[in-house]
Amino acid sequence: MGQLAKQSALYFNLIFVCSSFTIIFPFYPGVSESKGIELWLVGLIFSLNPIIKLIATPFLGRIMFRIGRKLVVVASIILIGSSLLVLGPIEYCDKATVIFLSVLSRLLSGLASACAFMSITSIFVTDYPDKVVTMLGRMEASIGIGYTIGPLIGMSMYAIKVIGTLVLFGLIIIIFAFVAWKMLGEFRPLKIDNSKINSLPILFKPRIFLTMLMGTTYLFSYGLLGTLLETHLRNLGLDSVYISLCFGLQSAFYLCTSIVAGIILKNANERVFLIIGLGLLTIGYSMLGPWSEIYPNKLWIVIFSLPIISIGQNFVCSKNYIVFNIPYMQKSIVIDYGYARDDIIDDHICSYAVTFNAFGEIIGPIYAGFVSDFLGIEVCCAIASGATGIYFLAYIVGSGILYDFVKYKRREVATEDFEDNNSSDKQ
Repeated sequence: MGQLAKQSALYFNLIFVCSSFTIIFPFYPGVSESKGIELWLVGLIFSLNPIIKLIATPFLGRIMFRIGRKLVVVASIILIGSSLLVLGPIEYCDKATVIFLSVLSRLLSGLASACAFMSITSIFVTDYPDKVVTMLGRMEASIGIGYTIGPLIGMSMYAIKVIGTLVLFGLIIIIFAFVAWKMLGEFRPLKIDNSKINSLPILFKPRIFLTMLMGTTYLFSYGLLGTLLETHLRNLGLDSVYISLCFGLQSAFYLCTSIVAGIILKNANERVFLIIGLGLLTIGYSMLGPWSEIYPNKLWIVIFSLPIISIGQNFVCSKNYIVFNIPYMQKSIVIDYGYARDDIIDDHICSYAVTFNAFGEIIGPIYAGFVSDFLGIEVCCAIASGATGIYFLAYIVGSGILYDFVKYKRREVATEDFEDNNSSDKQ
């Protein structure tokens, strides 16, 4: 098949991965609580997905070179569907069985996520070098759609129960895997000029490392919300249907903001996006608690924090980490640090990006579960707000944006002086 079919299969894969991640947010914490599972354990179960992704990613890069990226993409689709089928009967199981099925489901989904993001990012970066920004932009749109429809699909549990929702969606995904094999066709072989290059020193270059941390920040925010938001809103008296709607609206706002931001701020410096995003996340977390030293403890404050967090997530990741920051890091490696362009370096950048994402997914749920259980949701969100604020200041200093701004101003002054002197000489 042609390029349209191939790209469509990849985008649908991303939609399925991300929707399977958020489909359980509206009901899983509630089901777990009804089985006597504590919130800290829910956070730990949520974190198993990225832990497996973190462990699998370094090995997956080597395996992918041997078995081919197509097989890795199709395997991710089958694993996604299987993770949902495994979780289906949790309403009818005892506590120990629910924990076992949840752990198994998260292990499968972690492998699926690692396979999907590693292979698809590599494909877009290496197979479409002239259209990498366009391809990654569409990739981000697919991710946004997946995060948006996940909670909406989860709402169908009120009509066909949890088991009906998860089994139906899981079977659809597995059936799609066989269709995707035909749609994907063939990918170009990777050109590796120096397979023995040590890319680890590249990772710790300041501009690269600080940019990589944006993926951690982004996925941390999703883990935080997924673990505590349902419980938090229920404690404030919100009905379950409206809680699911809050998740859907938060993701929908993220997607819409992604489109609008791309149009309005498409010519802005990449690092400006990141700074704005970190500032908004800092404010959003303080309202999510809400932090009683600043805001009243009202439901509307918490709900109003969700679009602010969505915009922050969007600026930190949507128009930066994927669409701008991978190309930005590719450019910085060559221009700022003097490395030659090579497919293996690009592949390592994609691998590091998945790894840093996994760190955020691990830290977010564990942090939210433990700190909320032992210190309360307000303290949990206040600490998250403070830590993000510190990172906000560190990025301004360490990313070189202040240095570039000062250098630009000096160049402007020098140009004006030159023009003035030239004008005086003519007179």
